[in-house]
Amino acid sequence: MAAAREHGECDFIIVGAGSAGCVLANRLSADGRHRVALLEAGGHDRSFFIRMPIGYGKIAFEPGLSWHYSSAPEPGLGGRRVLLPRGKGLGGSSNINGLIYIRGQRQDYADWAAAGATGWDWPDVLPWFLRSERSQRGDGPAHSSGGLMRVQQAAERDPTNDAVLEGFAALGTPPVDDFNDGGQWGCGYYDAIIDRGERWSSARAFLSPARGRSNLMILTRALACRLLFEQGKASGVEFEHAGERKVLRARREVILTAGAYQSPQLLQLSGIGSPELLAQHGIPVVVACPGVGQGLQDHYVVPMGFRLRDEAFTYNRELAGWRLVRNLIRYLLRRNGPLTIPAAQSGAFVCSEPGLTRPDLQYHCLPVTGDLEAAAAGEKARLSPLPGLTVAPCALRPASRGWVRIASNSASEPPEIVHHYLVDERDRALTLRGMRIVRQLVATPPLAALVESESAPGLAAGHDDELLDFARRMGSTGYHPVGTCRMGSDREAVVDPELRIRGVEGLRVADASVMPSLISGNTHAATVMIGERAADFILRSP
Repeated sequence: MAAAREHGECDFIIVGAGSAGCVLANRLSADGRHRVALLEAGGHDRSFFIRMPIGYGKIAFEPGLSWHYSSAPEPGLGGRRVLLPRGKGLGGSSNINGLIYIRGQRQDYADWAAAGATGWDWPDVLPWFLRSERSQRGDGPAHSSGGLMRVQQAAERDPTNDAVLEGFAALGTPPVDDFNDGGQWGCGYYDAIIDRGERWSSARAFLSPARGRSNLMILTRALACRLLFEQGKASGVEFEHAGERKVLRARREVILTAGAYQSPQLLQLSGIGSPELLAQHGIPVVVACPGVGQGLQDHYVVPMGFRLRDEAFTYNRELAGWRLVRNLIRYLLRRNGPLTIPAAQSGAFVCSEPGLTRPDLQYHCLPVTGDLEAAAAGEKARLSPLPGLTVAPCALRPASRGWVRIASNSASEPPEIVHHYLVDERDRALTLRGMRIVRQLVATPPLAALVESESAPGLAAGHDDELLDFARRMGSTGYHPVGTCRMGSDREAVVDPELRIRGVEGLRVADASVMPSLISGNTHAATVMIGERAADFILRSP
């Protein structure tokens, strides 16, 4: 292999232009004192389908816009492989996610602090949520209008979603206006990273304002292959770009923001990980750190489908035929209508049993149904021609743990990923309770007036083993992988509470992989918050 060509030197190198990487690129380059490089393996974020909110249904399957990862055979799912899309290009997974803005419960962060992530309790992280957001709700104790990430309350509401929320209220889950004040228990419409009918990705929010800065270099289609070290310090990154191997040097720090699959992969390729794993692939050990790649967690979502009566409002009609053409014209002219909806307009955070002090189930609800078999196989799912409603429960804090391991010593080969979905009995039991609550929901008067029948799994699936069989076959990733570079104060933690890799200087990880445990809900907002805090740690360090 030819020697890598020198590509220059800067103060900070950021690897990965996703939810946190774009934040860091903005904040570290803001005052002009530091030269910053942002390396992104994908391309630009100019696709019309990235801007259009409902485009997530298309771009998650586009090779140029998504990494088409797949799990290894999952033992808890009967050996089924699960498609694991991750965003590829400037903006990362904030280009393909469901746009829902959720911070999690204050107790999630208390749990982090108790597990050794000191300084990450709710009062510590709230100011950084406020720093990042420009909320339609305005300024107040729980929200801010001064940030760069635009957050909008639900603009499109409809009678079917209203009936869903009335049904949850009938079951004792109270209506709430805001899921992001540190509580959560309740039902309501979700806030979303949408502004004036367009997706507000991290690239649009944080990178666009910074692109003209002379001290910020953005390299796309630059695949990081390994980190370089000199005298116990991260000194640069070797990467592939324009058909060549190149080296970019870092005077101060290298920051990994490549996500819960790729950040541990790059560490392992660079000699930081389990010595046994590294030896299998002929990689010299730089830092023996068995925790790299361990502790993988994700939400496992089980979509349940219902056939609605013909008179009910449903997007199965609005997104097909002449109505789709009409709504596309409406979107192009006005930036409103059905093409501006997130992956779920409404939902609920529910306590599965009496006596619980915090919700342990989340529901994503949308009046549309599609081909679940195709979706479970990782294919583009066609909408049903019949009016429908999908209600999808997931266990908020799964007990199952998986791992990410390199499959070779090449960065171009995807890592081996096992989530161990539903391996833990507690996850199976909670998933079952979540599914049975859905059936209670559709039996409440507001929804009973709209629902004609259960289409998936169907009432013939009445026993626990039949419901679990459906969950194993039709469930999918919640797109929320975390935990593979765990933050903590113990020797087994991969990064310390200031996100520094243990055992080497000048190297941090600042993405969802550092979360000690999965937060209660969608992870984009928390990942942006991690990027904000990381920038502060870096700029305050000597």
